[in-house]
Amino acid sequence: MSGGTSQEKTTLPKFYETGLQQGVGMGRDISAMGYTPYYGPDVAAMSPMETAGIQGTQQAASAFGMPTGEGQYMPEPTTFAGGVQGYSSQPIFQDSVDRFAADRPAQSAYYDSFFVDPYTGQMGSRTAQNQPVALEMTAAQKRGK
Repeated sequence: MSGGTSQEKTTLPKFYETGLQQGVGMGRDISAMGYTPYYGPDVAAMSPMETAGIQGTQQAASAFGMPTGEGQYMPEPTTFAGGVQGYSSQPIFQDSVDRFAADRPAQSAYYDSFFVDPYTGQMGSRTAQNQPVALEMTAAQKRGK
């Protein structure tokens, strides 16, 4: 009695393979984008009515000899598009990025090499597009190597 082996091959339909390759390609492109900071307001500033309400409460407390929170404890809000006033963490974030680059230039350059340069559009040396990895599904005979 001789033993035999059975081998079953499963191949993906061409449309699925194409879609899969396009998805992987888009993922590679998006991975090069890097972090995109938000430049808008994170927190809204108080409205004039809110400010007046706080001042009224302070005046009432003062009339009865109670301590008040006199003085401005918040920085001046920034005015954004459409006249919206608020506070943004972007300057603090940018300061952190700048300090990182100044204090640890080699580590900062290594990190940046994974992404596209936001000023020039030049791909970093370690982006997926610059890696020697080829997709294996290129022909019916080579699918699923």
